[in-house]
Amino acid sequence: MASMDNTIVVTAMGTIVGDLGGLDSFVWVVSAFMVAEMAGMPIFGKLSDMYGRKRFFLFGSIVFMAGSALCGTATTIEQLSIYRAVQGIGGGALIPIAFTIIFDIFPLEKRGKITGLFGAVFGLSSIFGPLIGAYVTDYISWHWIFYMNLPLGMVSFVFILLFYKETKQHEKHRIDWLGAITLVGAVVCLMFALELGGEKYAWDSNVILTLFGSAAVLLVCFLMIERKASEPIISFHMFKNRLFAGSTLVALFYGGTFISATIQIPIFVQGVYGDSATNSGLVLLPMMLGSVVSAQLGGFLTTKMSYRNIMLISGLVLVSGFSLLSTL
Repeated sequence: MASMDNTIVVTAMGTIVGDLGGLDSFVWVVSAFMVAEMAGMPIFGKLSDMYGRKRFFLFGSIVFMAGSALCGTATTIEQLSIYRAVQGIGGGALIPIAFTIIFDIFPLEKRGKITGLFGAVFGLSSIFGPLIGAYVTDYISWHWIFYMNLPLGMVSFVFILLFYKETKQHEKHRIDWLGAITLVGAVVCLMFALELGGEKYAWDSNVILTLFGSAAVLLVCFLMIERKASEPIISFHMFKNRLFAGSTLVALFYGGTFISATIQIPIFVQGVYGDSATNSGLVLLPMMLGSVVSAQLGGFLTTKMSYRNIMLISGLVLVSGFSLLSTL
C-alpha cells in the first residue's frame, strides 16, 4: 500500500485537479506525502528498535488508513495535500519496519530471498499502481484510489496483530530530533520557495528570498547537528567514500527526473491530448516496466562490468529518453 500510493495517485491527478481545482498547487499532493514519509522513516525505525516493531507497525497502519479515508473526503486541493501528509507519516512507519521485521523473523540464509520478494513488491507496485489508479478513476471515482487502502490495511493489521510474535530484546537509541526537524524545515522552505516563486511572488520579493535564506540556514544547522549527533540521521563518514558520494549524487538527479516524469506525463496526456486516465496509465507502463527490468539487469551486470561503465550507459539512456520526451 505504502509503496504504491504515489504511483496510484499520479494517473488520477488530472481528474483530481479537474474536480478540485488548484493546478498551481497539485505538486503538494505528491510532495506532502514524500516529505512526511522521509521525516518519519528514521524516527520510526529507531523507535521500533527501542520499544518494539509491532506497536509502531500497527500505529503506522492506523495512521495510513486514517489518512487514506480523509483523502477520499477532500473537497479542495489544500485539504488533499494535508491528508496526504497524514498518509505519509503512516508510510514512514510502515516501510522501514516492514524490512526490519524480515531480519527479526527470518534466519540469515533466507533473508536474501525474502528481501528479494519485498523488492519485487515494490517493483510490481510501480507497474500496477498507475494502471489500477487509472482504471478506478475512469470507471469508479478518484476517491476510491484512497478508499481501496482500507480493506487491504485491515487485513494487514489483523495478520500482524494476531500472528507476529516479536522478540522482547530491544536496543536503546537516541533519536536525532533536531536533525529531523532542521532537515524537514529546510526541504519545506525550499519547496515553498520554488512553488511560489515566479507565480504568487516575484523571485526577488522578500517572501521568496526569506524562504531561500531559511532553507539555507536550516540546511547549515542540519549539517552542524549531524556532525555532532551521537546517532545522526545521516552519517557523513559514509561520504568519505567517493564511490558512495558520487552514486548518491547521481541517484538524487536520477530520482528527481524520474519522479518529475511520473507526475507530469499523465497530466500532459490528459490535459493536452485529452485522453482518459486509463490511457495516461498505459503511457507510463513502458517506463515502469523498463525501470523494473533494468534494476534487475543492473544488479546482474555489477558482477560483469565496472560500476562506472554501468552508470555511464544508464546515463546515456536516461538523457536520450528525456531528450526524446522533450520533442512531444
